Amino acid sequence: MKIKKELLLLLSLTMIGVGTVHAQASTNVPLYRMYNSNSGEHFYTENLYEATSLHNVGWNYEGIESYEPVTGGAPVYRLYNPNAGVHFYTTSAYEKQNLVNRGWRYELIAFVSGGNIPIYRAYNAHNSQHNYTTSAGEQNNLTSLGWSNEGIAFYANAYGNPNDNTISRQPVWHSNFLYQNDPRWANVRVGDSTMAPEGCGPTSIAMILNGYSANYNPVQIARTANQIGNYNNPNIPGDGIDGQTVVKTLNYYGMQMNQITTKEQLINELRSNKPVIYGMEWLYTYPKISHFVVLSGYNNGYTTVHDPLNRITGSNSVERLWAHPSQLSDDWNAGRPAWSVLPK
Repeated sequence: MKIKKELLLLLSLTMIGVGTVHAQASTNVPLYRMYNSNSGEHFYTENLYEATSLHNVGWNYEGIESYEPVTGGAPVYRLYNPNAGVHFYTTSAYEKQNLVNRGWRYELIAFVSGGNIPIYRAYNAHNSQHNYTTSAGEQNNLTSLGWSNEGIAFYANAYGNPNDNTISRQPVWHSNFLYQNDPRWANVRVGDSTMAPEGCGPTSIAMILNGYSANYNPVQIARTANQIGNYNNPNIPGDGIDGQTVVKTLNYYGMQMNQITTKEQLINELRSNKPVIYGMEWLYTYPKISHFVVLSGYNNGYTTVHDPLNRITGSNSVERLWAHPSQLSDDWNAGRPAWSVLPK
């Protein structure tokens, strides 16, 4: 629901400048293709600012679908269904008006259809989504999965480039907060301890994963870490998680880590909007107690700490954080306990 509200706001802002998109001097303009992994919607726009804005709120960039004529073709109308949260594209003025009469919102002329390359349309009745593609292979694959083949919707002057990097391909991580002492799981036992005193590692990993659109609770992560690693292992001295188990667990859930060995590298990773899982001294002052947290963002020497015990949550000095890493040897058994994390 949050994504949909953000999309509406972005579209209302960007549509102010979209109206002049066809006045460019170029013969063709790229049609950017975006994908919302939460709703399953594909979105198509010639407006680079609009596409970039969607990427910044979590949409994935899937490259240039096609190149469309600037003028001379049939206008493609873009409509939005506020109830279903989906967009629809059509060259039919009759279809456009019919949808408006049924409560859809007409937004603008999204692009111009013209040329000899067909753009196929498929429909998924389960989630009310349409897909538009120049790829006959993609169209055939969707229909084999149960989508309805609705034939040729538009035309393009040239094929696009699915590998285009005009917009970053890096997934967007969304800030979120979970706490190991949450009453829902504080007293759940995993291994030889409960979540409240020893759940910082799994809770931090859950925040990392959920920021990339997953939906895990700390107990699920803790059980995985116990099964594949040494989390709360009764045969290992000490409780909680160790560095190797952090790495194994993130790998298990499809993440890749970049180990951070200098403060400058930490700042660069935070500036690149990558979340960092960090093993530190508890409250900066207890070297015999370690605590895993998540760091995100960078602003003038400070980063946001996502503290599973909510003691230092919020803006903290990067300088101070870096000066107080965990002092426990098992936290260092995979190297310095500081990793930026991205999906593989």
